[in-house]
Amino acid sequence: MQYVVLIPSYEPSELLINLLKEIPEEYNIVIVDDGSGDEYKNIFKEAKKYAHVITYKENMGKGYALKTGLRYIKERFIKYVVVTMDSDGQHRIEDAKTIASFAAHHPSILVLGRRSWNKMTPLRSRIGNTITRFIYKTKTGLSIYDTQTGLRAFSYELIDYMLEMEGNRFEYEMNVLLNLGKNNILFKEIPIETIYLNKNKSSHFKTIKDAIRIYKEIFKWHKNKKH
Repeated sequence: MQYVVLIPSYEPSELLINLLKEIPEEYNIVIVDDGSGDEYKNIFKEAKKYAHVITYKENMGKGYALKTGLRYIKERFIKYVVVTMDSDGQHRIEDAKTIASFAAHHPSILVLGRRSWNKMTPLRSRIGNTITRFIYKTKTGLSIYDTQTGLRAFSYELIDYMLEMEGNRFEYEMNVLLNLGKNNILFKEIPIETIYLNKNKSSHFKTIKDAIRIYKEIFKWHKNKKH
């Protein structure tokens, strides 16, 4: 089984390079530059020392970047586990290795890195995740504590499922979770360390705009389910 780390990246800092240096050599790394622009070309040039970098000019969103990377992986690997990580230093390599190993031994299960909230967690993150968790459970009947985690792992057995999900921005990751029950896909949450650097100011998640987009997908999914 091969391991592939997939990192969607938009306007990254040097934290991306620091992350790449920590990833073990036996892991293949695919980075998708989601239209960051010329200002960031030197960072991606440095990243090419450690990873294959896919670049396009226009910013298309996290979901689009993830699916672009997944299509690349599907074309070039046979039996593999994909680990998705954020590029801003919020995920520990040890946690990524843990969930990747679980996915390798349970190829039909989607593995989610489960963060816990503490005093260091920005207020907007605590409130946003609490509301999303409640709405998700109310509409789907499934209980997922951390619906917005970016640290996820799954085997090649789930690649087609991941690619068929709608959404080009942050709502894509929610759509993946919304359709688990419909497709009889099991999930497993594994506790990971919660890291927020500089109060999570590097996040490109727009609190109101992207939250509305996510909730819209949840209610649309629920409405379609009833018909």
